[in-house]
Amino acid sequence: MKKRLVILALALVMIVTPVFAIGGVAEDDTVGVGLNLGTNTGVALRFGLGDFDILSNLGFSMLRAFEGDFGMSGDVAFSWNYYTIDGGRGLEFPLTLGVGANVDIDFSNDFNTDFAILFPIGIEYNFAQLNSDVPITVYFRFAPGFSIIQNSKADVGFAYGVYLGAMWNF
Repeated sequence: MKKRLVILALALVMIVTPVFAIGGVAEDDTVGVGLNLGTNTGVALRFGLGDFDILSNLGFSMLRAFEGDFGMSGDVAFSWNYYTIDGGRGLEFPLTLGVGANVDIDFSNDFNTDFAILFPIGIEYNFAQLNSDVPITVYFRFAPGFSIIQNSKADVGFAYGVYLGAMWNF
């Protein structure tokens, strides 16, 4: 029971942490809300803090769904733009690197949780480059990493996340 409380507390911290970052968003004026498809299908959030962004996703665990189970998944990551591809004609495609964590909770017959550290690598495109009336960013991220807890037991192994999504920027 104690282990479950610790895991639920970690999940809550991952979900609530981006809310505390809002204080820095007003200075950078970048907030994004959108849809995230992939291993964690649900709501995507981005909080721009100048030198880095905080990315957060909360939704259904598609990895659990493929196993026939029902699960929820949440992750949060810090992301830095490490290089920008110049596409010509003023088009830019930022390449990003990050570090984050993922909590995956299984609500089926057995209450199991997974906790992983992920390192997202991604590419983005912001349509506002062409037309400022279209504040939409699309992205693709692959996040390899390692799990620390698998099926509610301490166990180190390979973990990953794959994300494709779009966000409306405010």
